[in-house]
Amino acid sequence: MKQYRKKPPRFTQDAAYYFLTFCTFKRKPLLHLSGIPEFLITELYFYESKIKRFLAYTIMPDHIHLLVEVDNATDLSIFLRDFKKFTSREIKTRLRSSGSPDPQPTRIQNEPLTSTNDVSPIHTNNAALAPIHAALVSGYYGSFDFSEPVWQPGTMDHCIRMNWTNLDYRNHLSYLFYNSMKHLNIPPKNFPYHNFSTFVQEGIFDDDYCSFDEQTFPASSTYEI
Repeated sequence: MKQYRKKPPRFTQDAAYYFLTFCTFKRKPLLHLSGIPEFLITELYFYESKIKRFLAYTIMPDHIHLLVEVDNATDLSIFLRDFKKFTSREIKTRLRSSGSPDPQPTRIQNEPLTSTNDVSPIHTNNAALAPIHAALVSGYYGSFDFSEPVWQPGTMDHCIRMNWTNLDYRNHLSYLFYNSMKHLNIPPKNFPYHNFSTFVQEGIFDDDYCSFDEQTFPASSTYEI
């Protein structure tokens, strides 16, 4: 077996599906400030033109998971570069115009949407979420440092191994939608910042997916983000 001094070469493949993960700088919970998740979703679909197809997404307070299809693996770098560059600039602009508020959870379940130009915090009425969000923002001091980037450098990517079982694809798709339960204890059907409902309509997931014990999902324990 060939020995690598540092780490094995990165595996890429054209005409493939990729699971992508990227985080905010220092894992700051910026992405659930009000108006920002909706803005990010709009931009994800706008930049879909850089790749073949945009399949699934979930936006957590400090990271994003995506499942995409590409014709050329090199398209991923272009897509991520352009998306991060524009959204970073726009998020900073919104934070400046709002006075850089303390990050708090935005709309959860049936709370009304606000203007996409508004990044003031919205407090959820769901008391069960309060300690979770308090933990997320405990290391954040209420003022964004504009000398720092919005996004952590780099992106974790995984080329989906497709075979007759499609197990790798199904595991990653399941984990993507499991994130709201894992990090925020919100069942996917009640979480507003992913496209879970599309897969329910297509019959791929049941509407009550993740609405019970986490131990039911052993494959999800593979991932840390």
